[in-house]
Amino acid sequence: MDAIINAIIQKATWKKGLLFTLLFAVFFTLINYSSAGVAGLQEITGGASILDFEMGYTHAEAHEMLTSLGTEGRTFYLTRIVPLDFPFPLACMLMFTGWIALLIKQIKPKNWNKYLLFIPVLAMMSDWLENAGIITLLKSYPDLSERAVSYTSILGMIKLMLLSGNIVITVILIVVLILSLIRRNPNTRKP
Repeated sequence: MDAIINAIIQKATWKKGLLFTLLFAVFFTLINYSSAGVAGLQEITGGASILDFEMGYTHAEAHEMLTSLGTEGRTFYLTRIVPLDFPFPLACMLMFTGWIALLIKQIKPKNWNKYLLFIPVLAMMSDWLENAGIITLLKSYPDLSERAVSYTSILGMIKLMLLSGNIVITVILIVVLILSLIRRNPNTRKP
């Protein structure tokens, strides 16, 4: 496993980081602002939202949200949004892994910090598992299983916490890199 992590860090470049960010931006735009994504769903439903955006929900709240989508909205969610929400977490994982690996490479890898690369992978996996739960809920509506709702809600919360963790880790690594560059530059030292 260390060999794979070290290889990812060594192969990280600014160009790849920017490319992965562009890929993420494309999928982010598609899933949120295109007529094939959430914007299209909200047009159909008059503004109803999706389970993916919620930080936890009860059985009653999930049922209410899916009911508010209507038949056409639930079909749209299942056939348009969910298919986009499988490549989107991959693009997100590539972007965060690329930037975290590059920042670690710039800072100089330590034994502990290279394992931060697992956070984007775990976020992607939890998002995919949440999507599987959402598919189950959409296909079983109106007979939603308490257990399926609970698992899907928990996976959604884990996903959102890991995504937040990715952002925090990236910001901290940027700050550490800036501070290390300042310390390395002899012109910034006081006489």
